[in-house]
Amino acid sequence: MKLFITFLYLGSILFSAVMAFIYRRELKGRNIFILMPYLVVVFIQETSLAVFGELGYIPRNALVYNIYRPLSVIVFAVIYYTIPVMHSVKRLVAGLTLVYLFLVIINYCFVESIFTTSSYLTLARGVLITFYAVVFLFRYFNIDNPEVERFWRPLLWITAGIAFFYPVVTTSLTFQKYLEAEHFTLYGLRIYQVIPQLMSIFMYSCFSYAFYLCRKIK
Repeated sequence: MKLFITFLYLGSILFSAVMAFIYRRELKGRNIFILMPYLVVVFIQETSLAVFGELGYIPRNALVYNIYRPLSVIVFAVIYYTIPVMHSVKRLVAGLTLVYLFLVIINYCFVESIFTTSSYLTLARGVLITFYAVVFLFRYFNIDNPEVERFWRPLLWITAGIAFFYPVVTTSLTFQKYLEAEHFTLYGLRIYQVIPQLMSIFMYSCFSYAFYLCRKIK
């Protein structure tokens, strides 16, 4: 079961990255081209961790994710910052992102080791990206022009994936240490590992469909 879910998880990331490459020109037109290199990085990262983890070369992957989480905040901040319908909240997006990155640097320099998972920064990352998604949804559903609404519909699917993924996964990861200590499992799988993978399959499927819509909707 674990191997099957991992295969689906990595496959969903790879498929999304391939779809982003196929529709890369259309992604540029909607200011989401950054997702193509981002998905490639995520696929390489997750595949490497899965392989090396099975071989016992990486006992803990906290360092990798402590670098990845700020990167994910930057990527989605860039996307929502550049979307025209988010023009009125651009400064808010930029400001919150800079505050988060500042807190990350301060935390790992003076408070916690970068080699350990920070529950607080994990929670902050999830809340921040979810906030960007919710703000976009409010702005999107207030668009009066049907053509503009239709043009940005692919972003609605990306945002839907984000809005479902991050609240669920953040809750799971925030309590990771507790779940790990108590050995909570689901069909023999660790809950704090399987939940992010299942939710990732959903989110990256939303991404893939959004990329397809970028070409279908002119």
